[in-house]
Amino acid sequence: MHVAITGAASGIGAAVVEVLAADGHRITAFDIAQPGGVDTWQMVDIGDMEAVATAAAGVEGPFDALILNAGLPPRDGNAEDVLRVNVFGLRAMAEALDGKLAPGAAIVSTASRAGEHWRENIDEVKALMALDGPEALPDFIAERNIDPLRAYCLSKEFVVVWTAIQTGRLMARGQRANCVSPSAVDTPILEDFKLALGDRADSSLKLIGRAGSPQEIAALIRFLASPESGWIRGQNITVDGGITALTLTDSLGLA
Repeated sequence: MHVAITGAASGIGAAVVEVLAADGHRITAFDIAQPGGVDTWQMVDIGDMEAVATAAAGVEGPFDALILNAGLPPRDGNAEDVLRVNVFGLRAMAEALDGKLAPGAAIVSTASRAGEHWRENIDEVKALMALDGPEALPDFIAERNIDPLRAYCLSKEFVVVWTAIQTGRLMARGQRANCVSPSAVDTPILEDFKLALGDRADSSLKLIGRAGSPQEIAALIRFLASPESGWIRGQNITVDGGITALTLTDSLGLA
């Protein structure tokens, strides 16, 4: 396969590159930092829409899979950057490479368990989707009093909903989209989530015993990018070590 991937230099993205390269796949990476193990690297800030368009125009397809993994965690004062990269950058890259996807191609996006409440927040997700571009983000954030943690959760709610929306359009072309929603994963940004979530992060980790590994998430992404998963369409697959099941059984009095 020829695979395009954003956010390939570290964490989950680097693990995905490792497993794909081990299988002998050709990899084209888009990242602000240079990743190892790829065949082609386009240096690009995913938060810069013009740069995304230029980088996408500079690569040759067709691509059998597009893995949209680049994203920012919540940090002090970065709500706008989170939405710019995680929402508008993701969508811009998908649109820019749309015409370079091969028949049967798969799109796999990295969402998060933080996006699990998309149904309850669907009106805000729709309002975000309706924005003309990232230039509208400052007003949107101010009007809705969105802090960095809410921005991150909202961005991942967007990914889940966006993935579902793509299904009909892509199915008609013999293509498909899915997303994965990891919980705590042992990457360099895990500390950012611990700071943002506080006691919630620690209690979740205690329940499941450990954080996930990037390799465990990469294995699922590799499967969803491959023809073996061809009948899986429009799905958001949670990978969280069992925290969702434990929370559900406790809330229903089944534990």
